[in-house]
Amino acid sequence: MDQREISKKRLGAQETDKVFAARPGRLDVAAPLEVVQIDHTTADIILVDHVNRRPLARPYLTVAIDVATRIVLGVYVTFDGPSVLSIALCFDHCVRRKSIHLPGTLEELVWPTAGIPKAIHVDNAQEFHSNAFKAACEDWGIAVAYRPLGGKHYGGHVERLIGTTMGAVHVLPGTTQSSIVEKGDYDSDKHASLTLVEFEDWLHLEICRYHNTVHEALGRTPLAAWADMGGDTAGRQVVDVDAFRTSFLPFEWRQLGRTGITLFGVHYWSDVFASLVGRGQGKVQVKYDPRDLSQVWAITGDGRVIPARYRDLSHPRISLWESRRARKEWQDKHGGRINERVLFQLIDAQRRLAEAARQKTRTARLENERDARLPRHQPRRDPSREMFAIDTGNPDLPTYEIDEFDDPRRKN
Repeated sequence: MDQREISKKRLGAQETDKVFAARPGRLDVAAPLEVVQIDHTTADIILVDHVNRRPLARPYLTVAIDVATRIVLGVYVTFDGPSVLSIALCFDHCVRRKSIHLPGTLEELVWPTAGIPKAIHVDNAQEFHSNAFKAACEDWGIAVAYRPLGGKHYGGHVERLIGTTMGAVHVLPGTTQSSIVEKGDYDSDKHASLTLVEFEDWLHLEICRYHNTVHEALGRTPLAAWADMGGDTAGRQVVDVDAFRTSFLPFEWRQLGRTGITLFGVHYWSDVFASLVGRGQGKVQVKYDPRDLSQVWAITGDGRVIPARYRDLSHPRISLWESRRARKEWQDKHGGRINERVLFQLIDAQRRLAEAARQKTRTARLENERDARLPRHQPRRDPSREMFAIDTGNPDLPTYEIDEFDDPRRKN
């Protein structure tokens, strides 16, 4: 019998490839930011919600590693599955200067690596073939190389990094280990104790520890390799990181009319639109952040990026997931298109139901965790700290007695 087939039946295809698959050649990269590998994985740990600290779900990690120096350029953690948004926020982390504060101290760990990759290696996941991802890479001069189908070893650097990171995760409370056999009788839900934010903080500290640990293949630490190879001057730096992140966000094509732009049943307006109406602008590319639909970015034919907000500024912020759920509920019950006012009323009603059930169901608590991670464009309004005018002509309002006293200076 063929020994490879025996191994495949007993151990599986992945373990068999480690012994029988040929691996001629290697990826040699001479300079930092020349090649960056990006991949997603599900972390081997159950996290809890930040309110009741009850078990929720396993988070997803998106990781970017510089092949030449083994530096982790960026990472993103979320409860949502891998998507174009995951890539955008991971890239956003890649191009920013980073530092980590040690909990309970004033000490700061340096994470000084940042820059735009010259080329990135990715797998064939759907999000890496999206129009938004490919267009943004072209705009920023980033070459994209896809792994051959079934060629998992072509992303060996990021795969090994993920394996190393998951090995560290396995000592945390709530770990699921990498297999049922390794997990044994361990109750992950029972021992889960970290929230998403706490896990993200731990992960950043673990990456800083990894950066200062001698790498076997390099013979030095990744940070030393970055410094020795001139990583700070090897690639281009981003001046406007917000514009960089926005360029990787998903988009839709919409008609720019006299009333502005309509996206997902909501109307948007910017005063800049007034100068474009009737001038043959036609359809424009509209970028949006699925976590917060209160603002979108319209990109005109000449490349201008125009931020636009709700036409009705009284509307609250909503996410794309809330919008889809409300529109589906309307479609199932009534059919046809939903009115914008009714859309926000439905979302408000769904939020009230979710809040009532938050402590009862894991799904509702997961929605609450997602809402807690929404980007904040402005501080929350606190009515208790505001001053309001009093209607002095309303006789129903309570009145208060005024103490009268004699001023001795008047008598003189």
